[in-house]
Amino acid sequence: MQRIHNFFKFSKNICFYVQSEINPQIKLTINAIEGEILAKELKRHKVPLPFECGFSCSCSTCSVLLANSNDFNNIQIAQPQSQEEINVLTTEGKGGRVRLSCQINVCKELEGVTLLI
Repeated sequence: MQRIHNFFKFSKNICFYVQSEINPQIKLTINAIEGEILAKELKRHKVPLPFECGFSCSCSTCSVLLANSNDFNNIQIAQPQSQEEINVLTTEGKGGRVRLSCQINVCKELEGVTLLI
């Protein structure tokens, strides 16, 4: 029972937004658990991304675009891209403020951020 209490005591919800690039009027508010893999939280909230490779950083179907360059920079500092992620994004012709959601953990830097899909 103490382990469960400690888990809830230290876990924090981070609130961010997912917005459609095609129809900006579609915007979801996501409350995710800090420390979880972003892609898993997006899937849990039924965000319509394919997640084809099962979070293994090999397909780029979980890619998200950070709407704001400052937000992208803050996340890059907190969780830099691995060479594997860079290779996948380059192969798929994606770059700029794009990240693979399977390679980011939900963190305080995501608070209030808008992700475009």
